[in-house]
Amino acid sequence: MDPVRERFVARVKAIDPLFKRGDLKAFWPALRALIGIAVDRPDLSKKKSHYLASLAARSLHRGDAGSAIAFLDLADQSVDVAHLTPFLLRERRELRVRAEDARRSRPPDP
Repeated sequence: MDPVRERFVARVKAIDPLFKRGDLKAFWPALRALIGIAVDRPDLSKKKSHYLASLAARSLHRGDAGSAIAFLDLADQSVDVAHLTPFLLRERRELRVRAEDARRSRPPDP
């Protein structure tokens, strides 16, 4: 296996438990480091896009539309769209619509 891809997979495996625990102090720097790996590689761009979309979907499932939008914004800002397939682009668009709908339908904080 390719060493860069191995490093990427290892980072995802290390980050996911942080997300599940809600350890945001450790999670966000680790996620940003993951996003910075091999930005020129289309194969890893695809994986990054899908991973960020999965984090957005999990956030939506938890009722956290704001975090879902933050993950999608990060994907928009950091993953080269030229590397992505129509499926991945559609996945992010559909998640964004769901997240924006959920945010609009949520009552404002007191």
